[in-house]
Amino acid sequence: MLLKINDAEYLGNYRVRLAFNDGRKGIADLHALIDAEPRSVFAAFAEEALVRQYRLEHGTLCWPAERDVAPEYLYFLSFQNEPALWETFAEWGYLRETIDGKPDAVRQPFAIEPALPKLTLT
Repeated sequence: MLLKINDAEYLGNYRVRLAFNDGRKGIADLHALIDAEPRSVFAAFAEEALVRQYRLEHGTLCWPAERDVAPEYLYFLSFQNEPALWETFAEWGYLRETIDGKPDAVRQPFAIEPALPKLTLT
């Protein structure tokens, strides 16, 4: 099933209540979208007024200047503390394991680059 957002309600302080097409409802904290890199399209999210300008299109949240976020990432933000979903989130690239075996969130999974193999010179 393709994950989609059916409904969204802004709650304030960067939090949005989301209803997904799998029947789950959760609250996503959009602070995770703020990027300190000034050239990033998400740098403007430091202004909460911009975050409030979302619209629901094509099953996800969209903002002016062609900004949007994958519904899977918003699902992750909504349910990241639920251990039953950690394996799914790891498959999606939103969690990685730390040395102690507990999951660790990847700060900006939509910008992850694949790891390059280590080269050995001979």
